[in-house]
Amino acid sequence: MLSFFNCVIYLLFGILVAGSLLPLSSHPHWFIRGWDFPRMQILVITWLAAAALITTNAIAGQPSTVRWTVIATLTLALTVWHLFRIIPYTPLAATQTKSWRPEQAADPDHDARRLRVLVTNVEEENDQFARWQQVVLEQDADIIIVAEVDQRWAEAIAELKSDYPNQIVHPQSNWYGMALLSRLPILESEIRFRVQDDVPSIDTMVQLPSGDEVRIVGVHPRPPEPIRDNDATARDAELVLWGKELAEDDRPIIIGGDLNDVAWSQSTRLFLRLSRLLDPRRGRGFFNSFHADRMWMRFPLDHVFHSTHFAFRDLRRLPHVGSDHFPILIDLQLEPTMHHEHDQLEEKEGDEAEAAERLMRAKQADPLHVETVIPAR
Repeated sequence: MLSFFNCVIYLLFGILVAGSLLPLSSHPHWFIRGWDFPRMQILVITWLAAAALITTNAIAGQPSTVRWTVIATLTLALTVWHLFRIIPYTPLAATQTKSWRPEQAADPDHDARRLRVLVTNVEEENDQFARWQQVVLEQDADIIIVAEVDQRWAEAIAELKSDYPNQIVHPQSNWYGMALLSRLPILESEIRFRVQDDVPSIDTMVQLPSGDEVRIVGVHPRPPEPIRDNDATARDAELVLWGKELAEDDRPIIIGGDLNDVAWSQSTRLFLRLSRLLDPRRGRGFFNSFHADRMWMRFPLDHVFHSTHFAFRDLRRLPHVGSDHFPILIDLQLEPTMHHEHDQLEEKEGDEAEAAERLMRAKQADPLHVETVIPAR
């Protein structure tokens, strides 16, 4: 019985090691890219498995120096490997977006340049409309980016018209409908289909009370997942396209939504390097937004990235709204005087080649697709 138990633990360690190495490949298959998500879960399973093997064999009176040395070495290696990726998203690391300091403000009217953005995947099947509305209204956000909007959710969103008079709503019944609600004036807006004809993004320009204009982009790319046998090709290409486009725009920018990707993945980090945008999570915490009903399977999938025009005021995960995602609220201050204080990720030598490869995969998968844009209503 003990030998069988030991074999199971060895097999488990083999799977954990293999799975930990698979994300080194940029192959888009969901099984490979999916291993980028559960780094914390892998760490917990590794520690529990090592403790179980050592304790069980010690109690059985069959200690083995060789066995314990191998397991301890693998445990240490896996711990270092995964901590290397996730520590930047903990308070143990330096913050990427620096906190705003009122004494350095260029404008004494602080609130006129403050911007609060709420990102929420409502889950299309969710019918707790009133619960979502209550949580949203309590936050007093300036902009709300909503994912998975179908016709029912479009009607629930319309009920917020008095609080958010400027609304861009594009309902769909395929889990990729989008909406953007604003109590600020929307100067320009488009609904864009960057890679796939059924996956929209919302691209807008809004005006702050100070008169400053800010580009706000809402996104929700299709994830790699086994149920529908989707790979990461479309998601990777969409992030590359947005990264390259936003890098050429020197205006204040915020892009947010359910990226269906974890903060520490190679795709998200490539996007940050290409776009030169900042991740306010770095140095502050995971702020896991999915899965709201399963504590053991939580990942940071809902993101807000921004240009160096902004400084950090606050970032919070909001209460449950009936969805499988928690909403995320970020509070930013438009403060270009702090531009050089933030720590942008430096572009790597192979980034352009990697970006080109991801775009080529998307073209080969759907060679006839050309980005479409429709006027927002």
